Amino acid sequence: MNKEKLPFSLWSDDEGKKVFKIKQYYTVTIEQYVKAKDRDEAFDVWLEKGGINNDRVNRNLTNEDFEQLETTFIDADTPDTKTEYIGTIVKGEEGELEFDTLVEEVKDENKVVPFNKQFGRHA
Repeated sequence: MNKEKLPFSLWSDDEGKKVFKIKQYYTVTIEQYVKAKDRDEAFDVWLEKGGINNDRVNRNLTNEDFEQLETTFIDADTPDTKTEYIGTIVKGEEGELEFDTLVEEVKDENKVVPFNKQFGRHA
């Protein structure tokens, strides 16, 4: 008889019950606006200060009934990141700052994008 350790206690009325492991994949989309001088700086700011707070991805995120089920694993993965230019903050006619979506992003075609070893892709 194989006596594998289970993550919950067994009671006398559990005899004959079957135990199943259910793994559910969720897709969570987080969209954040970042102020920066260019696309590269925006990505760097997002890496350092944005995204999901992985410390909060824990058992409190799941429903549990300790007599029938218990969470043993939870993770948040980031397979893809997309950076999209939205607009530029400019000084308006009255001298106050305004957000202008009509100002085009200036791209430096000669710029070499460094390979990000930590994430295994070009930043």
